[in-house]
Amino acid sequence: MPNPRTAKAPAKPATAEPGASLTDAEAEQQAIGIVLDSPFNDEAQQAIRAATAQLAPGNFSDPLGQAAWRSIATRTAAGMPVNLAEIARDIETSGQDGNAVDYLTTCQLQASAVSYLPHYLDRVEKAAHRRSLHDAARLAADALARGDALDDVAAALRAAGADVGAAGGGPEITSAADFAAVDRAEPVQIVHGVLRAGQIGILSASSKAGKTWSLMSAAFAVATGGRWFGWNAAQGRVLYINAELPDYDLESRLKVLCDALRLDGLPDGLDVWHLRGKTMTIPQLLPSILRRQRERGPYALIMPDPLYRFGQGRDENDNAVQALTMAELNELAERTTAAVLAAHHFSKGNKSKTDHLDRASGAGMFARAPDLIATLTSHEEADCYTLESTCRSFAKPDPVVVRWQYPLWTVADELDPERLKKTMGRPAKFSTDDLLDLLPPDGLTRGEWLDKAKDEIGIGKTRFSELVRIAKGKGQVVSAFGKYVRGGAE
Repeated sequence: MPNPRTAKAPAKPATAEPGASLTDAEAEQQAIGIVLDSPFNDEAQQAIRAATAQLAPGNFSDPLGQAAWRSIATRTAAGMPVNLAEIARDIETSGQDGNAVDYLTTCQLQASAVSYLPHYLDRVEKAAHRRSLHDAARLAADALARGDALDDVAAALRAAGADVGAAGGGPEITSAADFAAVDRAEPVQIVHGVLRAGQIGILSASSKAGKTWSLMSAAFAVATGGRWFGWNAAQGRVLYINAELPDYDLESRLKVLCDALRLDGLPDGLDVWHLRGKTMTIPQLLPSILRRQRERGPYALIMPDPLYRFGQGRDENDNAVQALTMAELNELAERTTAAVLAAHHFSKGNKSKTDHLDRASGAGMFARAPDLIATLTSHEEADCYTLESTCRSFAKPDPVVVRWQYPLWTVADELDPERLKKTMGRPAKFSTDDLLDLLPPDGLTRGEWLDKAKDEIGIGKTRFSELVRIAKGKGQVVSAFGKYVRGGAE
């Protein structure tokens, strides 16, 4: 057997992120491995003390894991270093069966970054609570089979459920004073006064209004610490996820924007993920995003563009399924700590008389769930749009007019944001004269007349029937012997 005092873990391969599918036992190994990988300094030791306070050894399903966690808690409380050799010795001293060094080496090989420790602690804790409730249910079933009193069985189940809920049912109720006593730092404002890290933003506009150009402009603004629609952006790493543009168009737009902004080259902090032609959901994106963050550093802004491409055909008018979409975006923001900004489209028609929160197409969820709702609505000035925004965490910004001048958006301060493009009355495309001009002197049957009208002027059946009724009412046309002729003709 290897000597636990001299055992060393080999170099680690790529590890599983929280987005990956892990068993409960693997989650336990992740928690132990991360602790073993932590440096012996004040910050790391504080994190380990918090971890051992959250989890008891009994939360682990594997006896070796229980013994390892007990040793970790004891050594951390005593201010002693935590390493593989010492923990292995403690496990062997406790009399546990199994190869402690092999078990701990496996834990260390699989360990993710220390920032993922809270995730795995929660996984281990919830799995332990599920096992407790399952055991309580089994005991209750056995009691019922024995014919025990129903009241006793129900009381036992209630007690078990209360214990499980108290132990791991989520955050506890607390007083406002205790909650406010924690001095929390404000998350970084990725777009100043508009959107924080960890929040969700939705930018909506009509079709072909430049939503993708707008998002790519935001990507450059954050990657360089510039401005977006006149707002200051914090500099940070950006991931633009393209699900719509062909690869040539994506490459071309990146280069065009780089040249227009007079940059020496594409920003080092700007990543792109070309997924056109791929069908992926937001949860399926997470593992690769988390892996990239571990390799290159955290993202400040992530942009899946356009949003509907990641819903696998979900009905955008169904609030229930769009609530799931918003939950997935929130998970993306929470797990990456990045702000998430996505593009959506308006419903059809002119939106000048519709409240800005209701212009997005589909379910009302799009007007309630995001932390930032921004809309670009056609202005009466050509190539200009009124930008309106509503923020969850900030005062409502004043609306502004932005002008599209390929390939950049600029703020048009001289224009009035309230002067939106007005709805124009739809002119009649066809008239009764158009139909009468198609009738020869000897007339046509209704079917012949309709076919000729479709072929020569492109009218539809419904409009054709409507105009025939009008022409007959005015005496412009009459039917005789199965044919229609001009009024007064023999």
